[in-house]
Amino acid sequence: MTAFFRAGAPGRFTMRLHVSLTAAPDHPASFTGVRETLMEQLRKHVLAVLIAAGMAMAIVTVGGPATARAAEATLESDGMAALKAWWGALVAGTPAALGPVLAPEFQIMRADGSGYDKAGYLASKLPKVAAIPEFSKLTFSGSGKVIVARYYVTVNETRDGKTVTKHAGRLTVFRQEGDGWLVVAHCNFATLEQ
Repeated sequence: MTAFFRAGAPGRFTMRLHVSLTAAPDHPASFTGVRETLMEQLRKHVLAVLIAAGMAMAIVTVGGPATARAAEATLESDGMAALKAWWGALVAGTPAALGPVLAPEFQIMRADGSGYDKAGYLASKLPKVAAIPEFSKLTFSGSGKVIVARYYVTVNETRDGKTVTKHAGRLTVFRQEGDGWLVVAHCNFATLEQ
């Protein structure tokens, strides 16, 4: 004779225990034996589940901080590479250099309230940047294929023939495309010097 026992609720694990009876089914000791066997198997399975859960938690706990540090290092490395590609294109200062690093949905907004989409920006009088600037107060955040960079630059730049404030904040959003990063949005908080 074979008996099955199930424990669990919907959405939870279910245990299936198999017990073979060797005694006659009409003998009262057989049912006591079934109960004891079921309880022993239940104890073993619960213990196995608890051990497995403990091991999983230990792996997550031990691997968690290391994984988080690795992800943060990758985010910073990718963020710096994206910033350098963006500012390198700005230093070149031509539509041919800037076009490939701008996403089709690109938007820019400046401290004076002016803004452009990709086509408008490439057709505008582009800023003149002498060299890739010094970056400071860098903060990167991201999720998957998006990086948001908040930072300050110290830069030698002119726009419309006027000098741009040398030290000011910027906010740039990048989207991964293949092996590179495209600029989706850029906010320039630098004003023109009077």
